This record gives sequence, structure tokens and C-alpha cells, in this order.
Amino acid sequence: MNFRNGIKGKSFFLFAALTLVLLNSGCGGNSSQPRSQPQSISVVLSTVSASVVPGGTTTVSATVSNDSMNAGVSWSCAPANACGLFSPSSTASAMATTYTAPAVVPAGGQVTVTAKSITDPTKSASSVVMITEPASDATLSGRYAFFVTSPTGNRGTASLLGSINLGGDGTVAGGVADIISPGVLDLQDQILPTSANPQPNTSSYTVDGTGHGTMNVRTASGQQLAFSFAVTSPAHTLLTEIDGNPGSGTMDLQQHPTGGFTASQVEGGFSFTMTGTAKANAATKVSYGGVFTADGVGSLSGGTLDINTAAIMTTSPFSGSFSAPDSNGRGTLQLGGGRSFTYYVISSKALRLFEADNLNLMGGSAYAQGGSVIFFGNNYFYQNSGWSSAGRTTTAGEFFILESENDISAGISDSNAGGPPATPKSAVKVSGSYDSFPDGTGSLTLVDAGGSSTFNLYVVDHNVNIFDPNASPAGFFSGGGNALMLHTDANVNGTGVVIGNAELGFPPLVGNNALQLTNPITSSTPTNELDLVGFALSDGLAHLSGLVDYDQSDSSNPVAVLGASITGSFAEDTLNQGRATGSVMISTPSTAGAYPFISPAGPSFNVAYYRINSSQAFVLQTDASASSSGLLFQQLLP
Repeated sequence: MNFRNGIKGKSFFLFAALTLVLLNSGCGGNSSQPRSQPQSISVVLSTVSASVVPGGTTTVSATVSNDSMNAGVSWSCAPANACGLFSPSSTASAMATTYTAPAVVPAGGQVTVTAKSITDPTKSASSVVMITEPASDATLSGRYAFFVTSPTGNRGTASLLGSINLGGDGTVAGGVADIISPGVLDLQDQILPTSANPQPNTSSYTVDGTGHGTMNVRTASGQQLAFSFAVTSPAHTLLTEIDGNPGSGTMDLQQHPTGGFTASQVEGGFSFTMTGTAKANAATKVSYGGVFTADGVGSLSGGTLDINTAAIMTTSPFSGSFSAPDSNGRGTLQLGGGRSFTYYVISSKALRLFEADNLNLMGGSAYAQGGSVIFFGNNYFYQNSGWSSAGRTTTAGEFFILESENDISAGISDSNAGGPPATPKSAVKVSGSYDSFPDGTGSLTLVDAGGSSTFNLYVVDHNVNIFDPNASPAGFFSGGGNALMLHTDANVNGTGVVIGNAELGFPPLVGNNALQLTNPITSSTPTNELDLVGFALSDGLAHLSGLVDYDQSDSSNPVAVLGASITGSFAEDTLNQGRATGSVMISTPSTAGAYPFISPAGPSFNVAYYRINSSQAFVLQTDASASSSGLLFQQLLP
């Protein structure tokens, strides 16, 4: 061996050995504790306003973690050139910038604000900010159809329907109201216009900047009705009665051609469902489902009326006639056999209905069919409610149908019944099957949190937004998929809806959201009910906060609770794409006579959310303190 080469070889091995010793000694690492890898940069939005008026300003900030350069973030928004400005356009971590909203509401009424790491531009965080005009009395102007139901209130199972003409300045120009209940039957009662009488002894309404409103209605027969409402658009509000006879419903702008309402608005195929009681015995619960075709002149044909009376099903064909709507959009449907309905026009695709003859006391809605296909292949959200042996029962969920198949392949559901204590069942898998028939009807079998149930289905035009007939059906499955539901088994007597949806995932709750809840208390004698409406701002991340009004059908608490604070949370269910879970806390105000919305468990309760589309969600309580349920609507003002 060459001496020099031998020395080089020994030097190499000595260097390698020394390196190994240093590594094992901790100078270069520890074999039992591997060297940790640097954590990647992350960006979290710290403060984001949920809603800003056009041209308004708000501060926003973002926190950057694991940024060795401490470079902070750059700010941007979309849609480009129509989303506003930031000053400064970049900030250090946790430092605020001022965001100025665009002077004009952008298309869709929202912008996306993004904070991007300067050190690593692939890391960012975004949130949606709603750009909305402040509401006022002028937001509501024109003739509106109102529809309020109360399953367990003072009047018994009741419906309140009518038409009211709002002046855009807080005044009322008249209208008509109908109350259908075992306790009160008041038909075609004229709403008195605003007078010089002091408030609240005249018809009037007010709307504040958030879209919260109140309305007083005085009628010719002496009815004094009071409402709280939450405006979701100039054509739609969530409405709650707060005069000691609470109920929940909607108020919708009535559409008519120039010159007023006409019979031609009642043309084509319609599907309908209704709920109520037998007139002879208020304890007998009744549910309807059916279809009919109107000729736009005065005739009805091809009618079918399915009736669930205390779990006994009957089906009757009918033909008949209808009268043209009057100046309030009010007309009648004569079905024959002594049965007649009264309707109010919302549009040519939506009617509010009631029956108040010698047979039953019923209220509900009819929607244009627009085709005969109920299901294609997609995901569907559903909600149904009614009466079971446990009391008032509500189930909500989602399921999936593969194209060209009749079986429900997957889904998730929640249900709650009675209360308090209530009987909740949460995150129960859904299975079942369906059939679709050429006349626009079908059948559905579901095994879910509500048990095993069967339904008749009645197709609704996929261009109709069932919960807001004046709104576009954005997010709904464009091929079809909407239907009304009628329970046909002995487990539950009630109705529901199925709504097709093409959007995947759980779109975040953003901006100002109108909330409406009903808490029926069926364990007391007599039964009791609390109804709530209000607003909750969402931070677009996980939290809600706002104010709500509610009322109780309890003579010992005759005064409505106004301005109760509400907070909430929501977290996407990663295993079920359209579902989220969370909690709601409604604090009881300290004012004299105030009472809780959920009693006696306290102000906080658990809920599940089912995201019908980007602006609407079902809400269902999932604990035993009560069985409240309702809707959450994003506010969409011009």
C-alpha cells in the first residue's frame, strides 16, 4: 500500500467516526430525538367585519405564524376592480389595515378579502364580506302576502294569512287578514290603514338599518296583531307574531302584471301541502298533499287530494273551479264535495292556501310543478315535521341518489321530538328508496333519525325557491329535484320538503343572517309555544352574534321578550358535506317579566345546520332541553 494513500484513508475514517460521535453527543443531533423540521407558515384572519355598507370602512388584520422573516401579509380582494381598497396594502402580523368597501354593491353583494404571506405567497387566508345597503322603511314597499303558522299555540293549531299594502314610509294602506284555528275563525277581516291614532293603536311598521322590523296590524273586527320580522331582501321577510299568540312564517312581495292580479296567474300544474285540524275535533291532526291543473280562466282539472287524518290515509280525485284574484291577490278554489280553499297570489309560481269550510281548518302553500321529474342524480336536503306519539316531531337531513338508480345510497339526519324533555337523535345514517310517476308525483321511503317513514311526493318546479318564492334558485340542481312531502305512515302526521342541491361542501355562513326558530312545548297542559326571529352576524369562520325577539303562548307571560342577545357557533361536519354542528346561546334579558326561550335547561343548546344552498339553512336542536327548529337566511339587500 502507498504510505500517502494509507494516511488519506485513515483520515477519512477518522473524520467519519468523529462526525458520528458529534451527532450522537448532541452537537449535531440526537439519534433518539430526530431533528425537527421547520413548521410551515400559516395565516389566520384575526378580525373581519361580516358586513359593510357601500363606501364604508372597517379594519381588518391577520396573524402570521412561523414566519422567520417577519414580513407580514399583503392584502387583496375579489372581484378585481370592484371590491374596494386597503390602506396600507401590506401589514405586519396582527397589525390592522383599513378596508374601504366599493361605492356600489358588486354583483352578488359580496367580496372576498384575502391576506397573503409575503414570505410564502402560497400561504393565505380569506373571508367573505357582504356589501349591503342599510335597510329602512323604504326597503319594504308594495303589497305583501303573509303566512304564519302556530302548531301548539293559544289558538290551537292555527294559520294566519293575508295581504298587506306597505307604503315604503312606515304607513299601511290597507289589506285583508284571515285567521284559521279551532279557537278563532276570522275570515276576510279588513286591515285598517294608518290613521292619526297614537302608536300602537293603528296599523304601521318600522324597519331599522339592520333589517329588523316591527309591524302593528289593526282590523275592522278589532283584531290587534303585532309582529317582529327580519328582512332578508326587499321581497321577503321572516315573520313572527309577538302579541301573545305567537307563530312563525313569512311575508313575501306579491307579483302581478300591470293593471293588477288576474286569473291568468293561476295556470298550469300545481303541487300543494297543508296542515291543520279537523273542524269537529281540534285534537284530530290532519295533513294534506295533492296536485291540480288550472286553466288560467276559471277551471280546475286533474286534481288529487291525499289526506292523512290521524294516520288514516284517503285519496280523492277532484275537478272544480276557481275565482279570479281580487285587488289583494285573494281568490277561491272550489274542489267539490263541499270543500273549498282560499288562495293568495305571491306569483304565478307560488300561492298561499287555507281551508276554512265545515270539514277542516288547514293552511299551506302551492307551487308550480314545471315538469314531472322529481329526482335525477344528486344530493338532496330535506326537512319534515308533524305529530307523533312523542309530540311535535321534526327531522332534517341530506341524502344522495345515484343517477338512474332508485335507491338512496348515503346520507345523514337529525331528529327531535316532544319536550321538554325532548327525544333527540343525532347523526343517524339515511337509507331508503323512491319512485317517480308521470303525473308529477312520487313516493319515498326513508329510514333515518325520525325512524322508518313513507311519504307521497309532489314535484315543484326546479326554478322555484320554495322558502323564498321571489328569489332565484341559485345553487339548486338545474335538472330538477324539488318536491313537497306528505307523511303516509302511522308514525308521524305532517308534511315536509325535499330540495335538490348541486353545491358540494358546507358554504360558510357569512354576513348578516336572519334566524327564525319555533319551540313547541307539547309536554305541558295546555301545550305551549315560543317563536323567535332576529339577526345573527357571522364572522365567516365559526361564530354568530346578534339580537332576537321572541314570544310565548302563555298567559302568565303576556309580554314579548325584545332584544335578547344571541351568540352561536358552527363547525363543518367533515364526514357529511352539507351538515354542520354547533351551539346557540340566547340570554334572557334582565328586564322585568323576561323569560327564557329554552327552559329550564338554560340559555345554551346544541344544534345541527343543513346548508340548503349558499344563503339558506335548516336549523334543528339536537339536545333534550327542547325541540326547537327553524331556518337561517342570509340577508341580501341591494
